[in-house]
Amino acid sequence: MYDWPENRAATDARWDVLRPALRREGFDAPDKLDRTVDPASLWTSPSLLLGETCTYPFATTLAGKVRYVATAVHAAPGCGRGTYRSVIVRRVGGGGTGLPRLAGPSFDRWAVEGRRAANSADSLSGFVALNRDAERLGIALEGRTVKWTGSHQASITAVASAEADFAAVDCVSWHLARRFDAAASCLYVAGWTATRPALPFITARERSGEEVERLRRAITSAIDAVILDDPLAY
Repeated sequence: MYDWPENRAATDARWDVLRPALRREGFDAPDKLDRTVDPASLWTSPSLLLGETCTYPFATTLAGKVRYVATAVHAAPGCGRGTYRSVIVRRVGGGGTGLPRLAGPSFDRWAVEGRRAANSADSLSGFVALNRDAERLGIALEGRTVKWTGSHQASITAVASAEADFAAVDCVSWHLARRFDAAASCLYVAGWTATRPALPFITARERSGEEVERLRRAITSAIDAVILDDPLAY
């Protein structure tokens, strides 16, 4: 899910660690990742060994079609042990806000004023989470026109180029943008959504409970990952 072109070496390096761990557990893990398959088709394939998806599709369109395996732990600011949150970004002009101490949403009405950019309507971090947090805070977002961008990186570009005034971007993508995308330097963090379960690793629904346990052993032995009691508590 974070396989930006600039980050693909890191994605491949992670697979280089996961592959032998999966093979030790008896799985026929491929030598290299396949980046040619459409994610939606991949997620529901009966031959899926391991995939990563957004939490909202996992809870909705993929419900009953895949099995939860584990959740990766990321080092980006805003991430916890299997949790993450989104930043609300605006063009430079404000003082910005630091990482909240509490798990709930942390933004004021002005942070979401104006035109909105979002990656997709089924993105928890880019759209759904902000809607729910705004409603919780008594801020109306429903009914506003949204510029749909297709990716978090494109949402960052839309705000930086004044095609939109704000966007919610998950904290891992924001961390990558600050490393790789000059457009991020034009933006500042105006607020944060609440903490929620991070992106889940999934496998095919057809896999047995014993296979899922072996997948979990492989993943947790190879990378920093946790098994969440409720990966759907979004």
